Amino acid sequence: MRLCLYMLLNLCVWLPVAGGQAAELGAAEREYQLKTAYLFHFAELTRWPEARPIVICLRGSSPLRTFLPVLEGQTIDGAPVHVDLEPGPDIGSCSILVLAENDLLTAEVAGQARARHVLLVGDSEGFAAAGGMVQFSLRDNKLKLVVNLAPVNSAHLKLSSKVLRMAELIE
Repeated sequence: MRLCLYMLLNLCVWLPVAGGQAAELGAAEREYQLKTAYLFHFAELTRWPEARPIVICLRGSSPLRTFLPVLEGQTIDGAPVHVDLEPGPDIGSCSILVLAENDLLTAEVAGQARARHVLLVGDSEGFAAAGGMVQFSLRDNKLKLVVNLAPVNSAHLKLSSKVLRMAELIE
């Protein structure tokens, strides 16, 4: 199973695409494949205050909806990963909640995330500055991470130094 994920990561980094519109489509597809691989690694490299099943949830309309199902059934420390593309209003069953739009990051959602120890991830500009925890940011055609440490810490989550070293940090 893990081999499948590494193949996905290799594809998104090395898959050549030629031609105008096809190149744009290929670049966007590789971006979301890479984000999917990152989400798996966030699950591997985050420590929650208590042991729990790993559930990656998505709210909102995002191309990630097409790519996240590849993570279903992958394992981390022997436990299977579950993907929930339609989480309800209570996000407590999510380990990682991906919010596709900034307007989904409400005070209520942020409060639930802190109380229920849910890692909030988004790819909208300004997500981390608005109180999100981890933001994907595309800069110079490279995927970068922005981590807002205050909400991460208040949710009692521990991000590995491997994640923090490659991220721009907001404290």
